Amino acid sequence: MQAALDDAWAKDPNSHAMLHSDRGFQFTRKPFAQKLQDHGMTQSMSRVSRCIDNGPMEGWQGLIKEMLDVLYPDVKTYDEMKDAFDKTIDYYINCDPQERFGGKTAGQVRAEAKADPEHISTYKIVPDKRYKEWWDKIKAKKNQPA
Repeated sequence: MQAALDDAWAKDPNSHAMLHSDRGFQFTRKPFAQKLQDHGMTQSMSRVSRCIDNGPMEGWQGLIKEMLDVLYPDVKTYDEMKDAFDKTIDYYINCDPQERFGGKTAGQVRAEAKADPEHISTYKIVPDKRYKEWWDKIKAKKNQPA
């Protein structure tokens, strides 16, 4: 993990990205939090017993895996897989126009935000009915008499 962060900071030292992690000990230690803070990064982490917090990131990972399966169906080795993941993520960022971004790619949206941070466009996130149903069930359980 540290090597990946060091590579990211070297590649774009002025980025103030968000890092999503689980609650593993290496991500909850003060030195790790301080290092993120030193680089202007925000940490995204699920709350205890609230795995639904991972939903957006898990959804993105699922999308990337589906795209990889379509773009590179015949991967056979570790090196091929690593290369295929890198190319799939690049495809998602630079070549996949998205309806939620008004037909722009994620890379175009990021470039616009970096070029003019004072006037960042906002894009509506379409509600996912699965999350609403999940929270409705939780609320219903809380309202049941003991």
